[in-house]
Amino acid sequence: MKQVKILFLIAFSLLGLVLASCVPGGTQPAQGWSGITLNDGILYMGSMDGKIMAVNPSARSQNLSFPADGEWEYPITAPSGGGLSCSQTSASVAIYGTPAVDEALVFSGGYNGKVYALNASARSQNLDFPQMRDNEWFYPKTSEVIGAIVGSPVMSEDAIYVTSSNGKVYCLDKHFGDKKWESDILAKKLWSTPYIEGGKVYISTFDGHLYALSAEDGSITWSFAIAYPKIGFVSSPAVYEGTIFAGSFDGNLYAVEIGESEPLWNFTGGNCFWAAPVVSNSTVYAGCLNGNIYAIDATNGTELWSFDVGSPIVVSPLLVDDSLVVAAESGNVYVINPKTGIGERIRNPGNDNKPTINALVQASPCAQEGIVYIRGQDNCLYALDIEQGRVIWKFPLTTQ
Repeated sequence: MKQVKILFLIAFSLLGLVLASCVPGGTQPAQGWSGITLNDGILYMGSMDGKIMAVNPSARSQNLSFPADGEWEYPITAPSGGGLSCSQTSASVAIYGTPAVDEALVFSGGYNGKVYALNASARSQNLDFPQMRDNEWFYPKTSEVIGAIVGSPVMSEDAIYVTSSNGKVYCLDKHFGDKKWESDILAKKLWSTPYIEGGKVYISTFDGHLYALSAEDGSITWSFAIAYPKIGFVSSPAVYEGTIFAGSFDGNLYAVEIGESEPLWNFTGGNCFWAAPVVSNSTVYAGCLNGNIYAIDATNGTELWSFDVGSPIVVSPLLVDDSLVVAAESGNVYVINPKTGIGERIRNPGNDNKPTINALVQASPCAQEGIVYIRGQDNCLYALDIEQGRVIWKFPLTTQ
């Protein structure tokens, strides 16, 4: 129960970042922990002052003025007197989920309970939103909102799936934003990111359930419940070869074969597994709030190795080429051999006694061609060269 209380305290402290934006006049930045997506050489993310941003890493490495080629920003705000605005002035909206990108469209959910589709070309020209001829939209299309959106949107061929704090999953048409379906209420609130595979939408809930929904109509095709009452799943699910993996408030990482009613195995860590695990080559890599990253045999739950990063891990690890990259909440970033568990810390370029980056890490990073991109809670974007083992540039996302 001590672990459960600790995690709830963390959740409420993070929620406090959102509530801190509720000040007269909407002058306080909205906060959030939006991760990063890379598509066609451009990085997309939510900033802590409530903007969806497109950042060109080539331009940032040359320290060009923002916005350079391919770069833009668009502020998400709650309308006057509505949404999360605490006065008659619009306020910036917190963005927690990682954007999803499909060609020219960038999809994001806001804590104001709306989903947005932004066209990169229209945003780079700073045109009025939405440009419907460019397939821009927001949902709901009226002044109404659904529950606050914390998880990331996920795409399939022609649909976007999001979870809502009203306990439902929504499926929206990717091109027009029309609602295809909404699920039954699955929990009091849903903060997890869906996992889409094989025509199914997999969901984990705070009340201890795993669900498989039909991607066609949202009907429940399978469910699993933890045997212990009032113990829920905290991480988003990962699916690998017919098995779903998710971390729980009880300090266990569960592996459940889809369609079964009993766990295949559960692995006990020293605290809760907040971030979704990553599974590759029959190995589960799971970061724990006790500061350890674990490598676990996906077939039987046997620990293969563990590595202590010295502070809680709240974002999923990354497999980059032949390395596992783990970002600790403290700002330290480690490069680990995924087979042996041997690794080392990337040093701070200014002071070896400080963390790798001078900010907390609560947002999911991404990587390409040996470069890892991390958005720190100082509202700055960092680029780390894994082979060189150093930070190669830093870019403040507060551009005005």
